[in-house]
Amino acid sequence: MKTISLVVLFAWSALFAFADIAPAEKTSAKSAEKPSLKGKAYPDEHKTFTAPESGLEVIQLTTDPADDAHLYFTGDGFVPADHGLVFTSKRTGSWNLFYMNLETFQFIQLTDSKKISGTGAVVSPVTMEAYYHDGLTIKAVHLKTLAERTITTVPAGYNVSSLSVTVDGKALAYSIQEDIPITTKTDKIYSGMAERFQKRPWCAVVTGHTDGTGWHEAIRIKKWISHTLIDPLNENIILYCHEGSWGDVEQRMWVVSSGGRDNHPLRPEEKPTVQIGHEFWLRDGIHIGYQVKVPGELKSIGIADVLDGSYLEYPTPYSDSHTQANSTGDTFVGDGTEKEPFINLYHLADGKLTGRHLWKHEGSFAQQYWHPHPRFSADDNTILFTSNRGGDGNVYLIKLSAGK
Repeated sequence: MKTISLVVLFAWSALFAFADIAPAEKTSAKSAEKPSLKGKAYPDEHKTFTAPESGLEVIQLTTDPADDAHLYFTGDGFVPADHGLVFTSKRTGSWNLFYMNLETFQFIQLTDSKKISGTGAVVSPVTMEAYYHDGLTIKAVHLKTLAERTITTVPAGYNVSSLSVTVDGKALAYSIQEDIPITTKTDKIYSGMAERFQKRPWCAVVTGHTDGTGWHEAIRIKKWISHTLIDPLNENIILYCHEGSWGDVEQRMWVVSSGGRDNHPLRPEEKPTVQIGHEFWLRDGIHIGYQVKVPGELKSIGIADVLDGSYLEYPTPYSDSHTQANSTGDTFVGDGTEKEPFINLYHLADGKLTGRHLWKHEGSFAQQYWHPHPRFSADDNTILFTSNRGGDGNVYLIKLSAGK
């Protein structure tokens, strides 16, 4: 085992010390036939160009013909102090996690499994771990030592949503959904959504600590729930949603305490035509951002306060599938739509959003892992997103100017 550890650490130190990439090493043996790819070092693949719409620099981080994607837009893959970025790739034949040095653009493989939900992983720069589910097992992998550990397990007969983590890396939350037969599900995105919504599977919001203690269900209902997001600064507050087509769901956003008390709706949907979705926590741990649309009106970005329930909604000059906020909550990034596939930047001032196109990403939105899902870096100077403009998914950055 000492030899194995030294090999992994050597590969990692070479990667983050600007040295030449060493050949892939065998770090452990899952079988006599196939050595593990965990710890494999990969060379720089990046290329840069200029966005004609804004004049900003665009960096394509991955170019492998297999699909690559960054984490879901509610999960931050950046590790600022280490100049690192966790992303997911199917280049090994299955989705796995990888860790890139954003100074050298070289990267290392963190996991080697066949059942990982790559885009559903989350990262804590404090603990230097990525958290993910591998089948029905919730795991952690250390970004430096590559040590893996099991945190908890999911009951048989259930599926798992994307994970969410507090900033300090101490607590996780996710939802589980009863694994029921869905006859209408195909390879087409959202194909089984209407049937699952109508069948109302048993679901639960699950939370606990990353050290393996305190795991429990905060709430359990016979209704499809998903998009479970723990407050980044307060492990006792959890946001979740009643899932389904936005037009079918009567009340999308809900907030519950980790102990299951005070379960209540957030931003009540006062009329059936109101459609809300793709909610996310702002970094202050108090406000929730979300998309809202009403037929015949401009799509808006909403901001709701989880403490007093108040909310404000601001029409956007463009339509987006997903939006995210910067650290101060006054600048937003959106990913456009399939008809208008742009990365859009919005600024909030005097109660009004103004916006501009940054780059035409040309993504198709045909698969979940091809959705751009843009988000800001910790310093707000970079936008991270995915695009399949070349046919397969790849990970991109846009470097914002000082004045954005």
